[in-house]
Amino acid sequence: MKRLLLSIITIGLFTTAFSQENQPVEPCATSQKMQEFVQSLSPHDRALYKLQRQTYEQHIQQYIQAHKAQILSNDHEKTIKYVIPVVFHIIHEGGPENISYAQVVDAVKCMNEDYQALNSDLSNTIPYFQSRIANIQVEFKLAKLDPNGNCTNGVTRTFSTSSSSGDTQKQVQAVKNAHGNWPGDEYLNIFVASNIGGAAGFTMYPNDWLGSSMSNGIHVLDNYTGSIGTSANFARHTISHEAGHWLNLSHTWGDSNDPGLAGNCAEDDHVTDTPDTKGWKTCSLHGKTCASQDTAQYDNVQNIMEYSYCSTMFTIGQKARMWGALESSTGGRNNIWSAANLAATGVNLPNVLCKADFTTQYKVVCQGQPVQFKDLSYANVNGWDWNLQGATPSSSTAQNPTVVYNSAGIYPVELTATDGSSTVSTTKTAYIKVLPSSSTEPFVEGFEGFSNMSSSTWGVDNPGNNAAFEITNSAAYMGSKSAVLNNFGQPAGGEDALLSPPVDLSSVTAAEGATLTFRYAYRKRSTSNKEDLQVMFTNDCGHTWQTRYIVTSSAFGNATASSSWAPSSQSDWVTVNVTNITSEFWVSDFRVKFDFQSDGGNNLYLDNINIYKGDASHLAVIENEAIKGLSIYPNPATNTANISFNIPKDANANVQLVNMMGQTVLTNTVKAKAGKNLIVLGTHNVDAGVYLVKINVGGVQDVKRLVIK
Repeated sequence: MKRLLLSIITIGLFTTAFSQENQPVEPCATSQKMQEFVQSLSPHDRALYKLQRQTYEQHIQQYIQAHKAQILSNDHEKTIKYVIPVVFHIIHEGGPENISYAQVVDAVKCMNEDYQALNSDLSNTIPYFQSRIANIQVEFKLAKLDPNGNCTNGVTRTFSTSSSSGDTQKQVQAVKNAHGNWPGDEYLNIFVASNIGGAAGFTMYPNDWLGSSMSNGIHVLDNYTGSIGTSANFARHTISHEAGHWLNLSHTWGDSNDPGLAGNCAEDDHVTDTPDTKGWKTCSLHGKTCASQDTAQYDNVQNIMEYSYCSTMFTIGQKARMWGALESSTGGRNNIWSAANLAATGVNLPNVLCKADFTTQYKVVCQGQPVQFKDLSYANVNGWDWNLQGATPSSSTAQNPTVVYNSAGIYPVELTATDGSSTVSTTKTAYIKVLPSSSTEPFVEGFEGFSNMSSSTWGVDNPGNNAAFEITNSAAYMGSKSAVLNNFGQPAGGEDALLSPPVDLSSVTAAEGATLTFRYAYRKRSTSNKEDLQVMFTNDCGHTWQTRYIVTSSAFGNATASSSWAPSSQSDWVTVNVTNITSEFWVSDFRVKFDFQSDGGNNLYLDNINIYKGDASHLAVIENEAIKGLSIYPNPATNTANISFNIPKDANANVQLVNMMGQTVLTNTVKAKAGKNLIVLGTHNVDAGVYLVKINVGGVQDVKRLVIK
């Protein structure tokens, strides 16, 4: 018999979506999230959290007892009792994870079918559970007004590399930086990304610890969103499953995160009509786990809160718990469907022509590179008039035109949308930047020839619309100018990038190789700051990027400055030599991106960015000078090894990786600079073993041992 009475639920705040077997994602991370959350609390707060969960469960049971006639009779009334405003926040890097509006609409349709017992696979439910099928009488609607009262189509789009990082906190912060705060007690926020940490999705049980926080929502992979586009029909119930957690349902086997365990029979989901079960990852429609094998009782394998991937239904008992959650102030669930909030979010407003809008995958392009514009106008749009200055063709009436820009420059784009009787227009000035022809190597950049970044050949990404990379004359390693990101005082979770113009490396040979050298100057605001600088390469002018080196928080060191900081001498600068510009990047439109992930730290300066062939024999050498502070990390190494050393003046530095038989496995020569240098040695194609790293500067040699795993 199910334990419907009061119990203390010590589940964590986070739960995750189911996953089909053989899919490259984990079904759940609930236990991990629970442990992380509980461990983050002080003993006092941990006790308070458990007390609040106890009080909340009392409310749910009291509501169920008081409304049995209305809920448990399940008369399949097709009226809607609760309307929930929804907004999809799409975090993307310009790839397929930037899902279409049609896929968003399909995802909402799948949710409503599940919560109104209208899903096409409902008829597949086995007869044993047909009488328990529940119409939850909940409707999810895309918001039409944002928190400021402006029109919206219920979708925001945020360009951020956090989409693929799996760091959902950074994803939420990126959305907040770009689009402001969408309170979790006013909108069901659904965050869509290409990586959310290894699961198909996760959400939060109703709780007052997050309350109206924007994080009080659902995270889901783009390929588990709805049933079309990047997703598929097997994933159509994923968000419905997560919304069940959001409305206080646990898995059918209880608060354990792992289906199939014998111990799950001692757990419970606090629902009267879902039989005790170990939980399922396969579709055994007449499966029995905890029930006596000589009874006719089957497990509810087709429940949406299962992992079977043949889900069809919610039960009447689950409906009771969800209604109880929606009638409670815990987590703000009773506010989200209130008449006042429905008016504020505009979900019941008519669909009228509201806004002309568009985007494109690339705003910085090479000459001759095709550019496709994507219409985002709404609602009821049936006509488009594009003015595309500088493009071929320069105008179009297509919804999503593709054009080519053949001349370097910065160009505006104008779109007028119509519903047949009225029009709305938008103009985005300086929207498309067409880069100049590729520079030949050696490429040398000290920013001395530019007055500001907009007049330079460099690109800037600033999705948070706050401080961005700019050119300064307040600090430099050489000359009078450098690039700076004034990160001091900026909110944590920001992301900014500096992108180089194209460089022609098509003439590089295997005997030469190619090297990137740059200098940076940086101080943390606090030793706890976790900021990093990712160095990324592209071989297609910026369509796709690969991270090739990261200056991590630990590599930045622990030097701090409590006020806005600028380097005052050459000793404040570190020189980095990245040698793994491999043959896939020996193309005519190679580019580099410096991507900085902020954690509320201090300012970052970049200067003397050079790209050149590996042969550095024409540079001056050092005579009779020692190499100081040679160190190698990590050691053991896997994909890369960082070689750090100091020299008193500019010179050639030759690095060799030698195996224990005396054979040279890797070799490279870089243009080392006076002061501290970092050489990034790519070791991903090197066999595991013990090696010697030999560094030679002007005939002076030092040797260190390196283990490669």
